[in-house]
Amino acid sequence: MFFGRRTKDEEMETILVDTEIYTCMDDTCIGWMRKDFVSDDMLCPMCGNGMVQEIRELPKI
Repeated sequence: MFFGRRTKDEEMETILVDTEIYTCMDDTCIGWMRKDFVSDDMLCPMCGNGMVQEIRELPKI
């Protein structure tokens, strides 16, 4: 039986890049999204407050 187990050499490595994101201004909300997916009204999809721009190191998509 074969389970497709990878060896240490074959494991995929995660490439992190500096990414522009928008985070919710409300301290109690944890909402954020990448710049490519932000809506036109610039409101947090979780709570409806405004969002501010930041840069985070995220996996490349």
